Amino acid sequence: CVSHTSKENTVLRAKMAPEDVSVIPNAVDTTVFTPNPAARKSNTITIVCITRLVYRKGVDLMVEIIPAICKEFQHVNFVIGGDGPMRV
Repeated sequence: CVSHTSKENTVLRAKMAPEDVSVIPNAVDTTVFTPNPAARKSNTITIVCITRLVYRKGVDLMVEIIPAICKEFQHVNFVIGGDGPMRV
């Protein structure tokens, strides 16, 4: 499982012993991916979401809030990547 909440759901729904379910969080390997701080635009916010594009992941909720974020912050970039049935 990727989170403790996911583990709890798996334990309950699959009727498994908690000690038989491990949590391995998603992570970025910083030895492979290290952004260059000098290349960052200091006045720009970049919001990145890389996921499977399915309804249960809530990407639609993020898309709905984008206009409000853009009203509050002048320079915002959004990067939404992935594949799935919600891909346009």
